[in-house]
Amino acid sequence: MQYTIQPGVTVYIEPSDKYKTVMIQYKFRTQFDAKSATERSLLNNMLETNSKDYPTQNEMDLKMASLYGASLNTQSQRFGKQHVVTMSLTIVNDKFIGGDDTLLEESFGFLHDIIYHPNAENGAFHEKTFLREKENLKNYFESLIEDKSAYSRSRLNQLLFAGTDQAYQGIGDEIFLEAITPESLYQRYLEMIDTNQIDILVSGDISAERVLHILEQQGHTPRKPVAKDVFYLRATTPSAASESEEQDVNQGKLFFGFSSPVFYMNEHYFAGLVFDGLFGGFPHSKLFQNVREKESLAYTASSALDFLRGVMIVGTGIEFEKRDQVEEIVLAQLADMQAGDFSDELIVQTQNMLINHYKQNDDYQSRSLAKQYQDLLIVGQALSQEEWISALKAVTKEQIIEVANKMILQAVFFLKGDAADE
Repeated sequence: MQYTIQPGVTVYIEPSDKYKTVMIQYKFRTQFDAKSATERSLLNNMLETNSKDYPTQNEMDLKMASLYGASLNTQSQRFGKQHVVTMSLTIVNDKFIGGDDTLLEESFGFLHDIIYHPNAENGAFHEKTFLREKENLKNYFESLIEDKSAYSRSRLNQLLFAGTDQAYQGIGDEIFLEAITPESLYQRYLEMIDTNQIDILVSGDISAERVLHILEQQGHTPRKPVAKDVFYLRATTPSAASESEEQDVNQGKLFFGFSSPVFYMNEHYFAGLVFDGLFGGFPHSKLFQNVREKESLAYTASSALDFLRGVMIVGTGIEFEKRDQVEEIVLAQLADMQAGDFSDELIVQTQNMLINHYKQNDDYQSRSLAKQYQDLLIVGQALSQEEWISALKAVTKEQIIEVANKMILQAVFFLKGDAADE
């Protein structure tokens, strides 16, 4: 159920008796750019750490303990062309607490308090907290190179989106961190709470009337709504960019980026899901069976689709000297998909595995709510489980082949050892 309580402030409520907890999320949504994403990621960490009324982490923890073990989580993420800061609080449903039927109201109040009353004064965030969290974020950025697969994926992303803000990570980049001050971060905070689209999501066995009454009591200021325009349409290039980098590593990472026709819930979406499962998403896929198992050319080999930016990523972990062989066989697997070299039995197996994954995700409140939000934001209304399964089962072999033939290689990144030859 969707409600607009002010211009630019939307409430999504997912009543469900499946969960014994209630999840409350405040999402602040705006256009993505790397500099502001870095500031918003730091801001995200600041708001989670303490507030005006709870100036230490210990006081925050004690307050959450008093809310019957409430759990606070925050997230800073790219959402296609947009950026979202999420403040999420999970509480036990007060139906299961004898004698306390105001837990939902108290929890909304706590979350509202830490968002709208931060640990700041005189136009600046608390300096000690700021310096600590800035250093923590700096350390996090510096640690990313230690995960060689994630690092290689990030470098491939830079090739795919060179010259645009999309080349940066969703949390921003260390190059923008040094210039941030307690004062400039507070100005970014004011911009976020005053101008961002606010999407409030609530999931659990609760009534919409109760939630809306709580939000009415809080009061929210109107703002210009942010359009539901999340897809980033990348221009396809006539040739693929290629880059190699040497590091002290024992295993090479060879990553491929393709332009993809598959966007969330577009006409290729369900065929794209099946294609990805057949190509590299599951253990029975071509990449896993032929590149990893049959030819023993890779320690790992898999594919993944970015449904908001129209790209497919293929990642492999390989021996340095097998780089050319791996590229050849990966592209050969795609050519086989384009030629329809896969059986009806494998299509059905893939569909069944996708359905099982879908049902499993529905059992997790956070995943279910994330899907509901994505549906509402992009499609306008959430698909029921029956509608989703029906659409997936309707996918034909011809539709899968069509998707495969629209995959175009755009970038290749190879991370190799210091002594590896080109």
